[in-house]
Formats: sequence, structure tokens, C-alpha cells
Amino acid sequence: MKVYRTAIVGARRGVHHAKAYGTLENMKVVAICEADDERRKIAEETLGVKGYNNYEEMLDREKPDIVHAVTMPTIPRHIWIEPAVKAGVKALVIEKPIGLKPSEAEALAKVQEKTGLKIIVNHQRRYMPFSDKMRIFHAEGTLGDIHFVRASTQGEITDMDTHLMDLVLLAVGDVPPTAVWSTIEGGETYNHAYLNCPENMFAVHTFTGGIRVFFESTRQALGTADFPNCNPRCNIDIWGTKGRIWWRENGTWGYQIEGMARQFMGRSVFGEDDMPAQYRLTKAIADWLDDENKMHHCRFELAKIGFDAIMAGYKSALEGRRIDLPTEVTDADWEALKQKLIKQDQ
Repeated sequence: MKVYRTAIVGARRGVHHAKAYGTLENMKVVAICEADDERRKIAEETLGVKGYNNYEEMLDREKPDIVHAVTMPTIPRHIWIEPAVKAGVKALVIEKPIGLKPSEAEALAKVQEKTGLKIIVNHQRRYMPFSDKMRIFHAEGTLGDIHFVRASTQGEITDMDTHLMDLVLLAVGDVPPTAVWSTIEGGETYNHAYLNCPENMFAVHTFTGGIRVFFESTRQALGTADFPNCNPRCNIDIWGTKGRIWWRENGTWGYQIEGMARQFMGRSVFGEDDMPAQYRLTKAIADWLDDENKMHHCRFELAKIGFDAIMAGYKSALEGRRIDLPTEVTDADWEALKQKLIKQDQ
């Protein structure tokens, strides 16, 4: 049996992700890279692996098959790729968001295309029970034609927004939107070292077949008011011609098909669902390496579609009009929106 050696980059959240490898017979964490001495020491003791403060040295000495980079988005994701490929790495896992500005995501896409490296984005919600059922419903046509999606999140655009858009894509069949009309407010977090994004966004995305997605990302999302007895950081409600399926993080998930003919409702608790989903996401990396036909549900190209959709919303808000897609969104557009919002808040 082939055992895939994994090196973790980043010891803050990286230790959590490393634990998902613990019971996998064909995957093993062999090293961790962390610049902070104290965090690196704690990670070494916790995981029982060798620690490094230099990425390329770790690659050279450990010869990992997989690099799992759990780093802040202020570190551009593309810098991990070429050294990894040179060292023989077969797959790279990165955190969301894939970039803060359009140029960062484009740099990542360019080097991924150049090297052909398998890249996975840690959108682990694609490996939760709701997502499994959504894929089955798509395959069987259970919901009929999807015509409306309502999605809201309580959080930051550079954090929960990316997870929410990823679930929207899953709902509509992992295709890009054809148009977007959005409004954005609040420039306070644009100057935050990590966030670098507006406060609030509301957008209507149109997809092939006339599917409409109402997409809301705010500090206190309107959708959360509907569920006062839970803490639903993400909500998505998908309506088709034959039924609906919903998911509320820290609430419930379920479906109703053909009226009440077929229905289900279960609990959704992120603290309980996260690690099993992370485990399945991790296992699927080895499955993809073993068999090209077992493509990972969190492939980079899917995350890139989601990132581009969010950036297109930025451009629509900047220009104050509906925009047909695809469209080019530049760092100049990103900066212009930033300055516009900061000026309004002063």
C-alpha cells in the first residue's frame, strides 16, 4: 500500500488539520513548517513530527507527497507551488480565500496551469452530509430544475463568504454565473491586516437556465434573523420545481420533495460536523492521487469560479450596474472600490 507523506505549513490552524490524518493508513504527517518558534515547538510536541522554519529545507529533507499549507491569506498562495513541484510534491492543499485581490488568484491559476499540480482548497463543507445529498439529488434529478437559491452568511467576505459561494456553486451544478448585480457597503475592514474586504455585500447572481441566487454576506445577515435559536454562520436554501433542500450551519438541514411525500430534517452542528468533513476531505486527496477518475470535490478550479463570482460582485457595486459575465476584474477595480467605501465612511 502506498503511504503518502504530508508536510504541514502553518502551526496555528495547521495542527487541527493535521489531526485529520491521524487514522488514515495510507497518509502520514511527517513534518511541520512554522516561522514562529513557540508555535513550532508546540506543534512538534503535539504531532510528534520534525519542525522546520524554512519551507524549502523541509521539502528537500522530507520529500513529501502532499503539502498542506494552512496559512493566512496575507501570504499569497502561489508561492508554495513551484518549490513543491520541484521537490516532487503531487498535491497541494491551501486555505480559503485563494486570494484577496484579483491578481493573487490569477497568479495562483497561472502557476497551477503551468505546473499541473493538483490543488485542493479547504472548503470542507463539501464533505458534510448536506453536500452529499445535494450531489445525489443532482444525479437523480430529484429537485427538478433549480430555479431559486437564497444564501446568507454572518461573517467576513474573505472568510465565510467563500464557503457560502462554494455551496452556491454546488447547488447550481458547479457552473459560473452569467450575470451579477450587487451592492456593497462599509470600508472599515478594508484596512484590516487580514480581512481586506468590504463590510457587507448583497448580490443577485444569475446562472444558466435563469437560476437566480440571492447572495448576502454581512456582519448580521438578514437570513440569520429567521433562525433565532441557533448560530447559523451559513444558510442556504435551494428551490427546484419538485422540491427544496436547505442547510443552516448550527441549526438544521433537510429537504422536502413533491410537497410532503418525501421529507427529512436533521441537526447541523459545526463543532460535530467539521472534523469528520475534514477527515473525508483529507482522505479524498489520496483517493485522487490513486485514481484520476476520483476527482476531489474541492478542486482549485471550482474555488476559482467562486472567487471570480465574488470579485465580479465587487465590480458591479463599483460601477453601480448589472454586469454580464465573464468580465475582467483588476486590482485597480478592487482598489477603486476600497477608496470609494473608505471615503463614504469618513
